[in-house]
Amino acid sequence: MRPSISAIQSAKTPLVLFSPCATAKNGIATYVHELMPYFLARFDVTLVVADDAVLPAEPEKGLRILLAAEFRKHRSFFEKAPKLYHFGNNPDHCYMLDMIVRDPGIVVLHDYNLNYMHEVSSLGWVEPDGYRSALELEYGALGAETMRHRFERKDRGLFATYELPLNGDVLEAASGVIAHSRYVQYKVAARVPRTPVWYIPHHLAPGAETHRGLTKQSARSQLGLPGGALIVTALGFVSYAKKIPLVLASLAELRSTMPPFRFVLAGEKRPGEYDVDADIAAFGLKDITICTNYLQEDQFFKHLVACDLVTNLRHPSGGETSGTLIRALGMGVPTVVLDYGPLGELPNSVVGKVPWGPDTQSGLTDVMRELMSDPAKRHALGANAAAYIRANHNIEKVADAYARVLGNPLGRTKPAAKGSYRQHFPGARELAHRLAVGAKSTERPLQDVDGELWWSRGCVPLGQADQRALVVSPRPVPTSRVLSKFFEWPHEAITCVDPGAFLSKEVRAPDGSPLQAETFTFALVVVPSNLPEVEAALLMRRVNAALRGGGSVALEVWDDSQTDERRAPLAEARLAQCLIDAGFTSARKIDHHSGILADITVPDRDMPGGRRFSCVAARKASSFASWKYMHALRGAPMRYGGRVI
Repeated sequence: MRPSISAIQSAKTPLVLFSPCATAKNGIATYVHELMPYFLARFDVTLVVADDAVLPAEPEKGLRILLAAEFRKHRSFFEKAPKLYHFGNNPDHCYMLDMIVRDPGIVVLHDYNLNYMHEVSSLGWVEPDGYRSALELEYGALGAETMRHRFERKDRGLFATYELPLNGDVLEAASGVIAHSRYVQYKVAARVPRTPVWYIPHHLAPGAETHRGLTKQSARSQLGLPGGALIVTALGFVSYAKKIPLVLASLAELRSTMPPFRFVLAGEKRPGEYDVDADIAAFGLKDITICTNYLQEDQFFKHLVACDLVTNLRHPSGGETSGTLIRALGMGVPTVVLDYGPLGELPNSVVGKVPWGPDTQSGLTDVMRELMSDPAKRHALGANAAAYIRANHNIEKVADAYARVLGNPLGRTKPAAKGSYRQHFPGARELAHRLAVGAKSTERPLQDVDGELWWSRGCVPLGQADQRALVVSPRPVPTSRVLSKFFEWPHEAITCVDPGAFLSKEVRAPDGSPLQAETFTFALVVVPSNLPEVEAALLMRRVNAALRGGGSVALEVWDDSQTDERRAPLAEARLAQCLIDAGFTSARKIDHHSGILADITVPDRDMPGGRRFSCVAARKASSFASWKYMHALRGAPMRYGGRVI
């Protein structure tokens, strides 16, 4: 019987864990299950699982398990409890995406790359809107274009997902992050520099100790493996990133010169991702290759005891630390890895390393030849591995490290997110009335205002408490007066900057103070369409940097009789795309037929002769800003952009 919520009475510190259940075919679920006794000894633990999770028939004594819907219903019971999220690049973790935003906590990042998790959270390839939105939010125009390209071609290529790790929403919501490698720790620290990031090694599974007494011959006999042959084993899910073709090619080359051997793929195949059977046949190794498919823990450890050499190659790396590798090394099995990513951090005395590059294939063959032909070297490497893992990956030390992190106040709080802001726009009739009344005033507020469409067509949001506006135009002060008079922005909430100052080396407010990034919820920009192209690119990046997430911009440009639209970087035909490339979305063109009632006459103004205005309004969707150059500029890249910090 599952414990009742009303029975939460314990002298222990409460702890809420978010992780797949131990019943799932998921390495992270196994990882959490192995650590659970140590958590239960220190904390009053509530495990929150997905609504469709298969619950264990007999959960561990003292463990409370809640479905995600049950947790949401009783959230108030756990408001002050520390929360620990175990995120991995797997469908079993999708339910946590919404929960961490509402209930921030410390994230254990088992995979730096979370692209696949986002993809499957949007129901795979059938309804890609959620996946597309996540890519656009994280990578702006680059993400949107990548998604469109993959969707139109039905191209789910591996490398595209590795180039875009898509972890920003998780990392930015986390109050702290735990990484299993320095490789991931440094990447996370660079991505979210204001968030504490701790390194805790991946523990050695307790099953390694319980199988130490099993002999190699006994394990082979139980598994039906030949007693006299050399056995090379690859562990875990059979995916393309494991570089199985490299191992097959080396084994095919070594077959004629080595003693008899067998190759064992000890893990579940994923034929939808990688057809390993075709490669086995192509290399002529079908007669000596054994595919086990998914293994229960006992069988897995027996395969470790039975083998002579393990290959654990991963490229590209998703930033994962292999639990199967830690088990193999802890069992004293000599292992070959690529000198790349988290695996490259292991000492040279502990694993056989193969550099990644043009000579990887020949290097792998040489290392495997050396170890397969020399039992003494295999024994020495395995002994070093076992000693290193047992000293540095001890499960009790890992549990102690978790307890210290969970007790650290740095991981308990999360600053208020600079999230999206709801904005309200004036109705057409109300705006027309305001303009008509303003035209009769003696102040003539529209006389010196820059631009024409932004104020007359209602594409400017109304001012609200705690929101600030930025005005960039040649005459920003009279322009800001119109923003204040007709759109309710208080004078003190508006910062005025002329284009020259905004594009200078150091951007400063009128009082001389540096202009802070992500300060404004609205930006009004009025500039000529034929700005020099380098300045136009800089303008887009700085407008992006100035706005908070979800903030809006009204960008109005003018042409005159001297403007060549074919060469104007901000020409009307390119204006919306420029904003989209610069990290904005929902771009809409504002013209003389937009918004306002047709029977209302806008007051006449004294305008320089021949000017024609174009305007686009949009909302900031991403901190990634880019610019596609129109012209070949000496030394300039064809695409210039990046995340704006």
